[in-house]
Amino acid sequence: MLSNKTYTGIVVDEEFLKVARIKITGKQVSLVSLDKVRLVESLKGKAKAAKEEETVDVFDSIDDSLDDEDVIFGLEEEEEDQTEELDLDAFEDDLDDLDFDNLDDLEGSDEIVDTDMVDETEAAASNELLLYNLLSSTDSKRVDVGLSIPAGQTIFQILKDVDFSETKKKDLQIIVDDRLEALHGVSKAEDYYSYSVRDDGALLLTSIDDEPDLLKLMNRTRDMYRGKLFINEILPDEILLLGLIRANYELEINSITGVVQFGEKTSRILFLKGSQLWIVSPIITEGIKNPKFLNTIFSKILFQLDTGEVPNLDRLIICNNSLGDDAIEFFEERFQDVNVSEFEFSDDFFDAEDINPSSIPAFTTAIGAAWSASGFQKDNFPSISFLPSYVIDRQKIFKLQWHGFLLLLLILLTPIVSNHFYTQNAVEIDRLRNEVSTLNSQIQSLEPTVQRYNQISSDLEQIQAKLVLLSELNQGTLRWSKNLDRINSGVDDVNSVWLTSATTLPNGDIELSGYAVYRERIAELADVFEDATLLNVTSDQIREQDVYSFTYVVSEFFEDESIYTPQSVQGIEELIQGN
Repeated sequence: MLSNKTYTGIVVDEEFLKVARIKITGKQVSLVSLDKVRLVESLKGKAKAAKEEETVDVFDSIDDSLDDEDVIFGLEEEEEDQTEELDLDAFEDDLDDLDFDNLDDLEGSDEIVDTDMVDETEAAASNELLLYNLLSSTDSKRVDVGLSIPAGQTIFQILKDVDFSETKKKDLQIIVDDRLEALHGVSKAEDYYSYSVRDDGALLLTSIDDEPDLLKLMNRTRDMYRGKLFINEILPDEILLLGLIRANYELEINSITGVVQFGEKTSRILFLKGSQLWIVSPIITEGIKNPKFLNTIFSKILFQLDTGEVPNLDRLIICNNSLGDDAIEFFEERFQDVNVSEFEFSDDFFDAEDINPSSIPAFTTAIGAAWSASGFQKDNFPSISFLPSYVIDRQKIFKLQWHGFLLLLLILLTPIVSNHFYTQNAVEIDRLRNEVSTLNSQIQSLEPTVQRYNQISSDLEQIQAKLVLLSELNQGTLRWSKNLDRINSGVDDVNSVWLTSATTLPNGDIELSGYAVYRERIAELADVFEDATLLNVTSDQIREQDVYSFTYVVSEFFEDESIYTPQSVQGIEELIQGN
């Protein structure tokens, strides 16, 4: 992005072209001009442009989603019919209870007109000549352009069920291809889809059915334009609005923001959760030319709130607002607890003092297209782009400025300089070559020694492995042997005592239970061990003779623990640890 450079944004709104020009100076955006011209003939693409589509939230597992069990909102006629039926029936009573007197006055008056600035350009025989005149009036030598895909022509899928930030790129591409093929029936070329993994791990997948009509017109006009034409970015209207709102608003993480986009004959509603795109509602086939379109937008928002798909609404932002305060007042009366406003650019980095403030709101997406072309605050826009690869390739040029010529001169001088230094250092090079040859001979003579060392190292590793295995097999054997020997010799010395059980406790102590013919022999047994605790003594009778049952807990059998590791065992452990 270069400073003091002008960028042009062009969007299509039915039979009009909206054009915005901005200039980037450091960290400041200056609005240069706004224009709106009527097309010679409408840029109507395929019927796909008028179809309704919605955002799909995928909550099933990835395996299930690839089985085509999900429903993409806006593409299933049956669901769409059900939605419209529910929209009309469920809210009929609610809308009848509302006060629409002011709205009726607004709808029935002639005051709902396009208040945007409409330039009278010289008569053109075709759209190509019209666009040529616009480009030439901008700059006859070079124009940097950002284009938009009109709202409703892009299909949005938001997959939230898996953290795609941890998915490998190859696996992610397979998932994307499967989703697109399931949706469109055929695999899509790379120029017709774009996706990005969001910060929350969700996958934002967008796709179009055909190349944008505005790009086709731009390609035809390019042959007429004498200057250099660079198409820097092509983004859907919805993505442009998302990027602009992120750049100009501070959005709380869990806040719900509704974004309404006005158009000549269509309207669009987006919902954001925090700064992330959450829901893309179906395209509304009514715009400012329809006096009842505000009523329709209100019912659509009310429907989303009533069904619980949108739990609440904290803010409502109106974009491309050509109705001024009338639209703001309409929604403020009906959403009294919601912060309603038209889109406003931040004064911290946006300057439009030379432009009539009343003209700016209607050009939100046009300014956004120019903004995206400039690359200013690019991080606020999702990593989505529909700029075709053939456009990127044809715009690659080799620029040779003063430093380029200097680099070219250095390249030409490199062989000459290299040969000069080689001649001067030929003797040193020969000496170094002889040293290298000598070192290679020494290396070859030491090769048998190295092989012998490797063989000895391998044998040593095998011996160490056997010692480790032997240590593991003998682990604990000597300890129990010594402990049992102490028990046997101790009981034998005390006499008239026999043990019935020996249990290892969780803390490593040994619990001994047994019988004694004489009570005093129980106390003598404690002297056999280094640390023993008598838990209980009870009298009992065995074969009509009185005996005494007792239980000891032995913590230590010997005072010196080294008795468990004789010199031979210590030598093996030291050998293992040393290696």
